[in-house]
Amino acid sequence: MRLARLLSPISIALLIGQFLLAPNSFAALDDGYPPDQPAPGRTCPGTELGVKTISAFNGKAFVCTLVNGVQKWWIEGDPIPEPTPSGPTGSAGSTGSSESNGGNSTGAQSGPVSHWPPGFPHNYFLSDKAKAKMKIFTDIPYATDSPSQKLDIYMPIGVKNPPLVIWLHGGGFMVFDKDVLKYDDSAKILEVLIANGIAVAGIDFRLIDEAKFPGAGQDTKSAIRYLRANASKYGYNPKKFAAWGESAGAYLALMAGATGDQKTIFDNPADPNIKVSAGVSAVIDLFGNANFRTMKANLVKYPCSANFGKTITVAENPWFGSEALPETQVAFDKANLYPYLKALKTLPAFYIFHGDEDCSVSKYESIELNKVLKSLHSKSSLTLVPGADHGGAKVWAAAASMGPILKKFFAGMK
Repeated sequence: MRLARLLSPISIALLIGQFLLAPNSFAALDDGYPPDQPAPGRTCPGTELGVKTISAFNGKAFVCTLVNGVQKWWIEGDPIPEPTPSGPTGSAGSTGSSESNGGNSTGAQSGPVSHWPPGFPHNYFLSDKAKAKMKIFTDIPYATDSPSQKLDIYMPIGVKNPPLVIWLHGGGFMVFDKDVLKYDDSAKILEVLIANGIAVAGIDFRLIDEAKFPGAGQDTKSAIRYLRANASKYGYNPKKFAAWGESAGAYLALMAGATGDQKTIFDNPADPNIKVSAGVSAVIDLFGNANFRTMKANLVKYPCSANFGKTITVAENPWFGSEALPETQVAFDKANLYPYLKALKTLPAFYIFHGDEDCSVSKYESIELNKVLKSLHSKSSLTLVPGADHGGAKVWAAAASMGPILKKFFAGMK
């Protein structure tokens, strides 16, 4: 999925600039540059975000990045203009609703502010035909600290007490929201899960403009607790939960599986449902990571062929802050999921998918995770997809197999 590629180190740096730096003028930026060569503000739609090239015209380094939601060449190190603010639920084109059946809304209420880059392109849309097979509840608050703490529930019509997949979106903790389930590869997987009699809950969590580490993790566990505490209200099975995440969301899904009902930094003591279980029975991890300390090291130690032109030198992790600060180093240690996994008495099942040409999160993150899980006697399945990059279509196609696999898995639970 294209949005997941934003987790790459260079893209992270560029997006930080996009959100934090002052506006800059676009007037005549490409004057004097030869046609069909990189120039400031010229589009780069056929190039992966984060790819760097050296201009034959003036020797400057250009990076393909998002500028106001459009892929454009930009001189490396130059300030990027702030994106134009978008209105409420700009990505969905709606104002939110409490419940709908087949896409017909009832009981409108204001939804959370969209965190999608303006004009972000989509190649697939959740159709009315697909929505007609679902009972949809939208913009349900699961906490009260922020308008972002809301979720949507997609129930398969005609299925009594279905299992529930908790869906956690990617975007490097900086962009996107639960509306990913309405578009592109996520929408296709949603349709597969619904067809297999599995309900899905899309979760919004606070991004870095509202909360640094461990905010998104605490929101994830609060959402799981809310969903379990309110299972009878919506009609899914509170004993059959799975967490599914992509990229940054995959870390959150892994966190949910690794911490379970342990008392950790990811549990909000003020959560009104704090005594409700936050455990899940299965985790689906799409190109995620379990340890932030190893991410950069593995990309350097195990470079992939598509990494040509990229430089892994980012010293600012958006979720944690500057790596030079002692408190950031402490946070990195607390974010490492391996100690939590080793302390967990009953481990969920893990299904891991990773492209073997992923240049944003190294495949060795998943290889190491699978190795550790097997040493702990957890059920773990690792699928390395040949020739696939971070969020590539091949990875999503492989992950579509999880529909019938999860159906069988949940059917085998007591």
